Amino acid sequence: MSNLMAFAELPILPTPAYEYIKDLDRAQEVLAFLDQQPILEIDTEGTSLDPYRCRTTLLQIGVPNMAYVFDVRSDLPGISVYGKLFEEILTSKKHLKILQNANYDMKVIKKQYGFYIENVYDTMLAEVLMYLGVQESGFSLAKLVEKYLGMSMDKEPRDTFEIYDQDFTDKQIAYAANDVCVLDIIRNMQLPRIEKYNLQEALALEMAFIKPLAEMELNGIKLDVAKWRLMMTEFAEELEVFKKNIENTLQVTQDQLSLFNVPTVNIGSPIQLKKALNKLGIKVESTASEALKKYSSHKVIEDLLAYRQNAKLVSTYGEALIDKINPKTGRLHTQFKQMVSTGRMSSNDPNLQNIPGKQKFRSCFIADSGMCLITVDQNSAELVIMGAMSGEPNFIDTYEKGLDLHTVNASRIYNVPYDKVTPEQRKASKAISFGLAYGISAVGLGKRLGIDKKEAQKLIDIYFKVNCVLDKWLTKAAKDAIRTHSSTTITGRHRFYNIPSMSDPARKTIIGGVERAAKNHKIQGSDSDTIKLAMILCVDRLNALDVGARLLLSVHDEIVVECPIEHVDEVAKVVVSSVDDAFNHYFPIMPMYTAPVIGPCWIKHECEAKDANGKKCEHNIMKFEEDSHYGTKLVCAKCGAKQD
Repeated sequence: MSNLMAFAELPILPTPAYEYIKDLDRAQEVLAFLDQQPILEIDTEGTSLDPYRCRTTLLQIGVPNMAYVFDVRSDLPGISVYGKLFEEILTSKKHLKILQNANYDMKVIKKQYGFYIENVYDTMLAEVLMYLGVQESGFSLAKLVEKYLGMSMDKEPRDTFEIYDQDFTDKQIAYAANDVCVLDIIRNMQLPRIEKYNLQEALALEMAFIKPLAEMELNGIKLDVAKWRLMMTEFAEELEVFKKNIENTLQVTQDQLSLFNVPTVNIGSPIQLKKALNKLGIKVESTASEALKKYSSHKVIEDLLAYRQNAKLVSTYGEALIDKINPKTGRLHTQFKQMVSTGRMSSNDPNLQNIPGKQKFRSCFIADSGMCLITVDQNSAELVIMGAMSGEPNFIDTYEKGLDLHTVNASRIYNVPYDKVTPEQRKASKAISFGLAYGISAVGLGKRLGIDKKEAQKLIDIYFKVNCVLDKWLTKAAKDAIRTHSSTTITGRHRFYNIPSMSDPARKTIIGGVERAAKNHKIQGSDSDTIKLAMILCVDRLNALDVGARLLLSVHDEIVVECPIEHVDEVAKVVVSSVDDAFNHYFPIMPMYTAPVIGPCWIKHECEAKDANGKKCEHNIMKFEEDSHYGTKLVCAKCGAKQD
């Protein structure tokens, strides 16, 4: 029987008992009753999925055996119920509010009525958390009703609320009521798995994080359009230069030009490109960028890699990024997925987490007039987490002494004094340490360092001999994942794995992938736990400070806050303390001490300019100066060195 047939044969979820309320006096009577209930099921209907364009029409609150559908269009004749009426009950922490995809409702209510729903349980997020790593979809309310209740939902009226001043039909009102009659049932059926895998702490973290994530999506970030457009135009011009150079180089491998002297090698064709490169004496196995990197000493390969990088940048972040600016706010509003398999967030539409890290790109993401941006980054968080979770004495001792871990490891790997370690040796040590967080192999390390697999494996072996406790911890993490079909973070967040049977011919390959993923998850997933807690603390503390500061963005280990210039010092202290307190809550054995970088735009790091004696400036405050080409240029406020 097909899935479609199975779904069609499921019984339809029956219409619940409900009351449609338009009168203010009746609404107040019902709210007095609802205020006595410990658990409330919440949903809204509105005219748009965009919180800046949406006008809420209905607000539904469900309790056992009853759904109340409030019409909140108080600007229409005959309706006296209004949205702010629900602020007290929705912000009270004495009630648990259950929602499905709470992010949407919280943003809409915040934008229109000025408050966030508090003490939230999101059935969709709970389901995502419960199956991280083994399930990518199937989290809609209809799917959860099908799974837990064995029924189907009539979702036909879903898109019929776009007209604000319409008279709602019984079918529309019944549809709205249905959305709040099953949420507590679903929650109760989710709890056994949550308890079985001890997900309570991770669940509490994710539920508390809904508000900071909504804040970032609502606040957005401003883009210097003129500067960005000029930069992308220049990249497009460079793109053509690279393309022409590549085609001219490859053309010598061809017998003739085509009609009108058009080159006959299509550099977008892997077959033609490989054939042409082989004729030049560059015997490539593949034309994939990763495979070509080891041949980058050849000018044509260097140009080809640069061409591809620029082409991706221009196509993904050229005019396409400008087109994403919200016409109502004049800002870019990314959409975050709250959890991927490791527990980290992902960003899309547009993806601001993949903006190139170079400062010249970040300088286009600017503060509003009279405001500045504060960026705080958890420096080397993954290395500290590895040391703290494994208890590796070498990491802990180095951290306590304030020494550079990469230099210490290099000193031991290469058997040279600490102060005699070369930049190349430190680079190799750093590549191994950071690579461990991503499950790096000897092949991968070799590519990164430009050495063969045998030499790379030798470095890894020595590294683990030096850090034997870390080696045992990572090995145990990998083996435990195969045994238990999951790995865990510092909060108990699980990433689950599908382990193939012993007879599966791909078992060895899959097992290897699971072992690498498990090592990665314990580190990166725990890192994600710390930065999410940091944003929870940051939003709460900024709200308490109440000086107009707001959370804008998070990219992996850093958070970006916008604040009025006159309050920068007090806000910077709040942001730093939030990041440090969150990290140190989980890892007190190796506490984090961060510092802010401050300026008129999104800043990557402190000033790295050196004086005549080779000493770095390391100042953390930047400013814009006029620039005849781009309009502005970012410089260090202390030494004046250009940062772009």
